[in-house]
Amino acid sequence: LQWSPQTALRSDQVGSSGAFGSVPLFTGTLLISGIAMLVAVPIGLMSALFLSEYATPRFRAIAKPALEILAGIPTVVYGFFAALTVAPLIRQIGTALGLHVASESALAAGLVMGIMIIPFVSSLSDDVINAVPQSMRDGSYALGATRSETIKRVLLPAALPGIVGSILLAVSRAIGETMIVVMAAGLSANLTANPLAAVTTVTVQIVTLLTGDQEFDSAKTLAAFALGLLLFTVTLILNVIALHVVRKYREQYE
Repeated sequence: LQWSPQTALRSDQVGSSGAFGSVPLFTGTLLISGIAMLVAVPIGLMSALFLSEYATPRFRAIAKPALEILAGIPTVVYGFFAALTVAPLIRQIGTALGLHVASESALAAGLVMGIMIIPFVSSLSDDVINAVPQSMRDGSYALGATRSETIKRVLLPAALPGIVGSILLAVSRAIGETMIVVMAAGLSANLTANPLAAVTTVTVQIVTLLTGDQEFDSAKTLAAFALGLLLFTVTLILNVIALHVVRKYREQYE
């Protein structure tokens, strides 16, 4: 439950034994990724539904490329935006409300990361919704359903496997993000569920451990490889669960 990988060069130095508990790192990763998904999934899905079902062709031709530009902005730019604008704003609001907010918080990193991964949800979901045959829409309208009822009862169930895939891609992107967390959430490995506190993620610590000249058999290098293996395993389990859910729902729908 403690992460402090500060090993000494000699056995007689202070701090010769480091603590390599990965639970705080995965807690921080899930906290920041969860905040990002709370931002990205509703906005991305609603924007996809609006662009595919409500927007005019002219507005769609302008709005969709503009939305996808968000995915092309370098993550360092998002990190600067989070560190210089979002984090101080959250701290000011928290101070005004009487809350203690760290200068580098999980909430700031999560909000900006959510903005960054909106295009992953919206663009892929939009393509999947547009791939639903027009005959299904026409049949729903012929039975007297409104446009919103058609979206809820016909389009979303038909497009659900693709939507789940887009959300899973966004989750993987959020888990693997590094620069935004380094600049906005800090390097403190705190075991907390408080979004106003400073946390760190697995990917940030892998980069930190492998920075500089390290022996391959040193504790830091081996800890970085262990973290990478754990992260791979967690991502693989998420993919298997999502694939199982999608396949089960698709069988029910067919």
